[in-house]
Amino acid sequence: MSMQTQERLGKIMVPIMAIFALGASQGGVNAGMATMSMAFPDAGANIAYIVSIVALGMIPSGIISGAVTGKFIKYRTSIIAAIVLYVISGCWPFIAQGTSFAALLVSRFIFGFAVGWSYPLAQALVFKSVADEHKRASWLGVGMCCFNLGSMIMEFAGGYLAVISWQACFLVYLIGIIPLVVVIFTLKEPETDAQQAEDLAKATGQAVKAKIPPITFCYMLMLTLVTGFAMPTILYCSFVIADPIVAGWILSAMTLVGAVSGLTLGPVYKKLGKWTLPVSILVLGVLYVAAALLSQPGSFNLALYAVAFLVGHWGFAIIIPGTGDMVTNLTPIAAATRAMGFNTAFHQLGCFIGTPIAALVMSLVGGASVIDVLLPTAIAIVVLGVIDLILVGCTKIEKYGDAYGKIDAGSAED
Repeated sequence: MSMQTQERLGKIMVPIMAIFALGASQGGVNAGMATMSMAFPDAGANIAYIVSIVALGMIPSGIISGAVTGKFIKYRTSIIAAIVLYVISGCWPFIAQGTSFAALLVSRFIFGFAVGWSYPLAQALVFKSVADEHKRASWLGVGMCCFNLGSMIMEFAGGYLAVISWQACFLVYLIGIIPLVVVIFTLKEPETDAQQAEDLAKATGQAVKAKIPPITFCYMLMLTLVTGFAMPTILYCSFVIADPIVAGWILSAMTLVGAVSGLTLGPVYKKLGKWTLPVSILVLGVLYVAAALLSQPGSFNLALYAVAFLVGHWGFAIIIPGTGDMVTNLTPIAAATRAMGFNTAFHQLGCFIGTPIAALVMSLVGGASVIDVLLPTAIAIVVLGVIDLILVGCTKIEKYGDAYGKIDAGSAED
């Protein structure tokens, strides 16, 4: 790639990375949760839905966004509208002082809908802009870095705003104005998936199919399950570490690890190729098993636990963009936006089911504390890593991508 091409690609990526930074928005109001629970005493444990319902809103919007953007709505129009809705719905609890708990949850669902609408479009635009699989992996990793950096900024800002009031912490979403301005002034309207498919067809002399290969949904399902079983270890970190200040620092370090980890996806993918996913899942699972064993009463060691927890998080941070990269390698360009919409939906489903999975595991093992669910869920991740190893071994990537549909259907299915 020439220097001129690299410079042009860098400019293209600026607004796309700004959209990625809005993706990690659920935790922006975590610092105000305790005060919110006092404001809504009848909510009880349901107060946690203020965070988790955002993921629920992202599930349908990701699918719808992928289906209609570029086909019925222009990309720029779609993204700008989503960011405007992001800012308004995100700040709504501050705007509508005295809102009920039910209305608060509705505003958070709408906010999740806005996040879920824009986030897969960032992934799709990387897919559509970068043809080389190694450079695409690198940019998706940079997107993960921006995702985590955005989360860090929002968590810190939300903490300071929560000192004023729980309503004020929702003003953190005014940060959406920055990517909105960046998108308005720097994002060029891309070709639609159909136009790119037509260009490719002319260049190769072969029709490009617009079907998403069924095998991609296997990888998306793996993302759902791995995320769902990983969430208990992340959610219950503060139960393992009794000191809330130390727990806060560990979780902040986790976000930083996530940001740095994203930058490693490109080099790791260059070395491991399609094996990147199972390796990252197994690293996550094995180290979360170690963290779970170190969490047991009588065997707790803060330093070792922190190392296992944080290094293990490298795997988690790689799995998310790594799955997106695998989907891009398997999917024809004609189905790029739809595929990324489904990928976002499966990812957020995993985030949402983390708590129900923990509750189910706790009932099955008869645990007395949430710490009792950490080892079984971590072992489940190791099992999923082995399954993914087999799945990857059976996947011949050269049969897919823009070649999908050009070969005998019988030989295309793994």
